[in-house]
Amino acid sequence: MQEPDRYQRLKSFNDVKPVFDSVWMFIRVTMSSITLVMCLAVCVLTMLVCIHLARVPNISLLENYHPGATISIYDINDKLICVFPEREKRELVSLKNISNNLVLSVLAQEDHYFYEHHGVSAEGVLRAALANITARKQVQGGSTLTQQLVKNVFFPDEDRTIPLKLAEGLVASQIENRYSKEKILELYLNQIYFGQGAYGAEQAAKTYFAKSAKQLTIAESAFLAGLIKSPSVLGEPSHRIQALKQQKSVVRKLVDYGFITQRDAWDATHEKMIFKKAAPVQEVKTFVPKYPYYSSYVAQMVTDSIQTGRHAGLRVYTYLDQSAQRVAEKSLNDYQHRLPLGLDQSALVSMRLKDGAVLAMVGGIGPYLDNQWNSAVHPHTMGSAFKPFVYLTAFEQHILTPSSSISDSPLMVLDVGDTIWEPSNFDKKFMGMISVEQALAFSRNVCSVRVAQQTGIPLIIDTARRAGITEPLAPTLALSLGSSAASPLSMACAYGTLARGGLFVPPQFIRRIDDEHGKAIVSFDSPNPVRVLDKDATVQIVEILKKVVYGGTGTQARLSGIPCAGKTGTANDAKDLWFVGFTPDLVTAVWTGNSQHKSVAGGRKVTGGTISAVMWRKYNQAFYSTHSRPAYSLVGGDDKSLTPLSAGKSVQPIIASPDMQAVRPRRGRYRAPPAVAPSAKSQHGTGITEYQWDN
Repeated sequence: MQEPDRYQRLKSFNDVKPVFDSVWMFIRVTMSSITLVMCLAVCVLTMLVCIHLARVPNISLLENYHPGATISIYDINDKLICVFPEREKRELVSLKNISNNLVLSVLAQEDHYFYEHHGVSAEGVLRAALANITARKQVQGGSTLTQQLVKNVFFPDEDRTIPLKLAEGLVASQIENRYSKEKILELYLNQIYFGQGAYGAEQAAKTYFAKSAKQLTIAESAFLAGLIKSPSVLGEPSHRIQALKQQKSVVRKLVDYGFITQRDAWDATHEKMIFKKAAPVQEVKTFVPKYPYYSSYVAQMVTDSIQTGRHAGLRVYTYLDQSAQRVAEKSLNDYQHRLPLGLDQSALVSMRLKDGAVLAMVGGIGPYLDNQWNSAVHPHTMGSAFKPFVYLTAFEQHILTPSSSISDSPLMVLDVGDTIWEPSNFDKKFMGMISVEQALAFSRNVCSVRVAQQTGIPLIIDTARRAGITEPLAPTLALSLGSSAASPLSMACAYGTLARGGLFVPPQFIRRIDDEHGKAIVSFDSPNPVRVLDKDATVQIVEILKKVVYGGTGTQARLSGIPCAGKTGTANDAKDLWFVGFTPDLVTAVWTGNSQHKSVAGGRKVTGGTISAVMWRKYNQAFYSTHSRPAYSLVGGDDKSLTPLSAGKSVQPIIASPDMQAVRPRRGRYRAPPAVAPSAKSQHGTGITEYQWDN
């Protein structure tokens, strides 16, 4: 009787065995997936931590750490231009010259386990995590004083993330291995911000109590320690009551941690606080560097890219040519009184073609303190100065050649939102069938739109990007008339690519940076030109840009005895005027505009060709009066054979007829346009120079 039972049990097991196998397989697959995900997460986390650690220099720099270091700017000939003073109010003092009251107050407030941990406090992390979980928000940090030092010195502007916190902990441990606790305290107390523009203990003591850090009482020390959590807020006199509450909290902590007695605490809480700012040793004058737009831009580049606190001073060797810079500033400022009503600012960027060296940069006209906005590195609407990149795209795609015919006749297109747009020419006339060369040289708007319809806007944007324009470009047909904005620096760079026959070289401001001992920190070799544009197509564009100067819209830029080429540009209401051009060895972008965004008086006489082209010519004339004239021609052939471009009989203006058509922009090819009733209304106005677009 037992055998059948056993057989029945085996049979039952065999029935459920597949279920067990499936469950076990599911568990194995799930565990494998979880393990794989965890491994990937650990790898990603490790990689992110390593990225942060790679940005940390040798921690030995803390031995000579000098927060807010000076920056000395030198020109292309290694001559000193100016010295930027320390950016922060700070006096470095040794730990022995800082009151022990302040040391204990800071430890009580920030890290009372300072002498017990080795850079990272596990207890502090757990305590902060518990407090944050309980409060359901960030109310407490777990960083040690050493970690705070690492953050302030090496990662001052980084968002707090887990990889960054781990990197901070690793660096903090290295610092604890190398330096004594006293040295770390000294570095921290000289570096920390106390509000009111005061960095470091000595400056804070003078800012709030008109005394040295060595003379601080317990009450004063507790007050300063209480500011550290939120110095920009608690340091303000309007938040003094809140700051005094923080002071009392610090005093209680001093008692709780056994740093002071109850009697000391009673005296501190009843001490009358007298706030008094020490008089400055000397009157502080507003610092204005020589060649302020260029120098300030370079100083900011250095500050953004190099941890200046490593050094007592930095020597920055630039490409600034003082002779070119002086004539650039003079050319723009001398023309200021001739600007039409409504135009009040100008900017210029001049680059050497062979290596992209920025020899001169002017970001504005008039007194620098009245206008510190650097218009040379901020975008302005490009207008027709953008058109060469539209035609270049067509040449690269073999859609058109300079001799191709194109219709300069009335056109209507369906724009964004199915609104009807009628692009018009500056003279409100049409020239009929003309060559592509004439269309660009005379800056005919309708022709540029027709070219953009054939090439497609994405390809035009790609061409502009390759040339060197980095600003956002709106993917609409209006871009073909320069409706987007770019900086003079970007435009000079992009036209430099044209001038080199399609070879790109990025703008160069800095040659090398040395430390205070003359040892090179960073050296920048001249960049190698990179082919980014088709050579033949680019040479064709340059040939047309020569004729812009010799007989098109840019005749006011013509130089005597020096071959040149370029393009004018005028945005709506003449608020942005351009001439960007080049000689065989120099490319220069000149922008003139309206800082108040007002309409400009003067009507049709106010264009890039009548204003910016003149300023461009005056700068180049002055430049070549002190520099050697180029001994070679522009790319594309013999410049001596150039003759002024003539419109000829075939391009006599015609009057707009009502027989117009509308087409919807497409990428690449276009379908036959449907007829549109003559009564259709434009939503964009009539246009000026290039195109009237809505803001």
